[in-house]
Amino acid sequence: TTSLLFFIITLFFCYVCRGEDSDKVSPSREDLWSVVTQVLEDGLRSRTYPGAVAVVGTWDSVLYYKAIGRFTYGDIPPEDFENPPMSSNTLFDLASLTKVLATTTAIMTFYERGELYLETKISEPDLLGPEFSQNGKENITVMNLLLHNAGFPPDPEPGYWTPQFGCPESFRVHPVESFSCVKKIYLAMLEQPLAYPVGSHYVYSDLSMIVASFVVGKLAKTLSYIRERDLDQRCYNNSENPSDPSHYQCFFEAYVRRYIIERLSMTRTSFNPYRNTWRFSAPTWNDTVYRNRIIQGQVSDENSYAMGGISGHAGLFSTIVDIQVLLNRYLWPREVPEDSFLNATTIRLFTTIHNITQSSRALGWDTNIGPDRTCGTLSSTTYTHTGYTGTEVCCDPQRKLY
Repeated sequence: TTSLLFFIITLFFCYVCRGEDSDKVSPSREDLWSVVTQVLEDGLRSRTYPGAVAVVGTWDSVLYYKAIGRFTYGDIPPEDFENPPMSSNTLFDLASLTKVLATTTAIMTFYERGELYLETKISEPDLLGPEFSQNGKENITVMNLLLHNAGFPPDPEPGYWTPQFGCPESFRVHPVESFSCVKKIYLAMLEQPLAYPVGSHYVYSDLSMIVASFVVGKLAKTLSYIRERDLDQRCYNNSENPSDPSHYQCFFEAYVRRYIIERLSMTRTSFNPYRNTWRFSAPTWNDTVYRNRIIQGQVSDENSYAMGGISGHAGLFSTIVDIQVLLNRYLWPREVPEDSFLNATTIRLFTTIHNITQSSRALGWDTNIGPDRTCGTLSSTTYTHTGYTGTEVCCDPQRKLY
């Protein structure tokens, strides 16, 4: 059937370490890799997913790679004339990996250049301004957003995609992914009430990263990293008021595109893939509530969809090959000026657990500490994140493996 179109892309299969040092891991150990393959095949047989892609890598080599299964359990995906096999070129909706691979990474670049401080309040004029202070949010800092302790509920209430919120497209049987509601959503974000006092509770919240993406967009615009000519015209209509702060969303996308994706030559990575590439994207699910169709090539997350497919919490698409490029820069930062991206000090700060008494979170990233650790026997210095569509990355700086 088409009712279960889940997929998985795993950028580390935890079994490979089993407490051993990375220099003992070798692709010649067929017994070890056969067990990893067996785990993937078992998931396929149990219909946990119709297909999967997994890779284990080091600085200069891939230790293990496997693509298994197909896009669906048998039905032809809506954007294709066949059911393609999974491969290294398969596009995946990364879901919440967007939070770290795009939003957090972008914030790290501003932090490293001394243009953004973690203690800065979002309500400061240089960021979103006093309008953000409504309903007790005046003391939320950049760090609160990254630690998910800003006091927000998990999701916008009501959801941006719901008829209760009132976006025009939400009343259609088949709503179109558009930017028609971004201004209303931006104003709702400014008015968003808190569920807890700032800093008092850890609550994993999409709202934190939605706010963070507007912060990135504001900085990208005001610091002139992004000009109007750099913007995706699908997002930004220059006939509209160019000073409208809801346009920060478009500046966010352009900044991620220019200073992360293009900087690292991640040629298959983007928000809002163009229609002619949708057939290369693994379908995510059959949405029978909001869009009333199988979702392929467009963002699965409903709130991101209502925002036009560009948001700090979800919306990024990529391949396993491109993601390896970015993870390589995290685990092996270049210190030479002509090839710099992020330095080791910045990476260590953002990927180290911050307050273990409150949560396992680092800044933006999660860690492999505590009962809910998802990277198995990788070291306690491992940083990670998951995505609702079945995605996960695990980076172990101690063993130098992803």
